[in-house]
Amino acid sequence: MSSNFFEALHQIATDKGIPREEIESIVESAMLSAFKKQYGLVDNVKVVFDRVNNNVAVVSKRMVVKKPANLAEEISYESASKFRPDVKLGDEIFVEENPLESFGRIAAQTAKQVIIQKIKEAEKNIIFNEFKGKEGELINGFLQRKSKDALFIELGRAEGIIPLREQSSLEHYKIGDRIKALILSVNKNSKGPNIVLSRANPKFIEKLFEMEIPEIYDGIVRIVQVVREPGMRTKVAVTSERDDIDSVGACVGMRGIRIQSIVRELEGEKIDVVEYFNDKKIMAVNALTPARVKEVIELNNGNVVAVVENDHYSFAVGRNGHNVRLASKLCGFDIDIKTEEQYREFLSSSDSRAVVEQLFSHSNEDETSLEELPGLDARTIKLLENGGILSIEDLVECSLEDLLKIDGIGEKTAQKILDMIAETVDLEDYEESENDKNE
Repeated sequence: MSSNFFEALHQIATDKGIPREEIESIVESAMLSAFKKQYGLVDNVKVVFDRVNNNVAVVSKRMVVKKPANLAEEISYESASKFRPDVKLGDEIFVEENPLESFGRIAAQTAKQVIIQKIKEAEKNIIFNEFKGKEGELINGFLQRKSKDALFIELGRAEGIIPLREQSSLEHYKIGDRIKALILSVNKNSKGPNIVLSRANPKFIEKLFEMEIPEIYDGIVRIVQVVREPGMRTKVAVTSERDDIDSVGACVGMRGIRIQSIVRELEGEKIDVVEYFNDKKIMAVNALTPARVKEVIELNNGNVVAVVENDHYSFAVGRNGHNVRLASKLCGFDIDIKTEEQYREFLSSSDSRAVVEQLFSHSNEDETSLEELPGLDARTIKLLENGGILSIEDLVECSLEDLLKIDGIGEKTAQKILDMIAETVDLEDYEESENDKNE
């Protein structure tokens, strides 16, 4: 076959993104299928690709006879002598076939169908593998068409679909609009890869944060948990192992510029970014943002009761209960919201009274609150309380090594705390006072 065919072959490979070896294998398979269609066998046939001279040939091995009975395996002496003048009867020679002459109409049509089918299959596999490797990543596309139940997104060489369940109720698009979405899953089907996209999955929020906030992309700030009710509210718990990093401030940005870009992408959906703590009480207070919580009581079953002022009850619960529902998911335990009046009724029951007495049975009225230590900020107080240090008296007993064992407190912060103690507390008087108490 001519070099033009060879060049056209590799142009198809380039356009479709199919490796040259694979396209050659497709052509070889097609030629052999056509030869078998014409002659009934292929054991004596091979397809040879000459990349140096840019051509491809179909070669068959035939025996030289006077009068051939089987054209697939035999060749006449007269025809063979044109290829090899010294040929003899009974010799086996390799003959280059001309598909245009050797193949009939049906065989040629067979070859054409095999090539088209296998090129389509190869292209589908390449597209599938390309997008399968991008699962969990963000992608940009254009709204091609939409139906009652789905949006169909043009992704270049493929089409993605955003089912109704993966859409936000706040978002409305027109044909041609640019859409950013998460590649949720990629599966094979008869028409090609089935690419399911999402703008409702919590992972979509994580990827937006990675894209907009360098500290999260670099791993300085870590997203612990994302919970979301699309179109209503999203809550994100973040933390950082570095003392000099304000994890919430890094996500919000100066004057809220970072978080606002994400809010705009979500068409105005509310986003609460809170700092993550292992302590249930602190975490419950943070998770119920934007409501102000006055007191949190931990129950025996592991859940908590959060007490809020009457005018903050609606904020704490949220529309149709979405705020407390999301806060509970973020914390991993149920949060029961009560006003001060409801809380008093709660305490009046015998079971509740026993819970509260148990919680406060070990309290010590003589202990001094950590808040009374000058220079100790609220974040450090939370970290100390999370580590079991609840008073200045507890803090005085701690060494540098003890403080370093507390999550979130580094050497710099620990030394600063010890310096504050040394400047503020008269340790000699303290030791005498403790001795008197022990006596």
